Amino acid sequence: MFKATLIENDRYYSLKSKQLLLSLFPLIPMSLLVSIYELPIWLTALIGGLYLLIIFGMFRNYKQIRTILDHKHIEMDAEEIRIRSKNGTQSEVIPLDDIDQLILKDSYAMPQESLKDIGQELIGRMKRNYLILQQREQHRTFNFDIDSHYMLAQLHKIIEDWEVRGYKIIRNHQT
Repeated sequence: MFKATLIENDRYYSLKSKQLLLSLFPLIPMSLLVSIYELPIWLTALIGGLYLLIIFGMFRNYKQIRTILDHKHIEMDAEEIRIRSKNGTQSEVIPLDDIDQLILKDSYAMPQESLKDIGQELIGRMKRNYLILQQREQHRTFNFDIDSHYMLAQLHKIIEDWEVRGYKIIRNHQT
């Protein structure tokens, strides 16, 4: 079974990029305090205040991310896709037999897996993992964040199982 955090608001990606950037900022005042000896007391206090402001900004941004996520999860197995709400109750079940086709991303990956990925996220190009369900003429998109290599492997196994079961799968080569 595959489980991931469901992302229902695109603002999440900009906030996550901002959080990554904010997490790099505390290095600047700390490196100034450590590398330069005998700073005037006013400059030390200014750097300390800057450090506290950055930490406060990180905390506020993190709270916004948590609010946007709404703690929903997506679960997938061989027969169905389930959406679970904050308290773990099942809020929606989508049987794959009712779906005309599944549009999958060409390749799935974890965010911030390499330095190149981190650089891309800093400039706002986040890795997005998605699944699009098409039923008749309706499309429904599920965006999600993969949080471990184990879950990434589980997702690949489930996709292989879907192919074996004969579900119509289309690979989307867009990022």
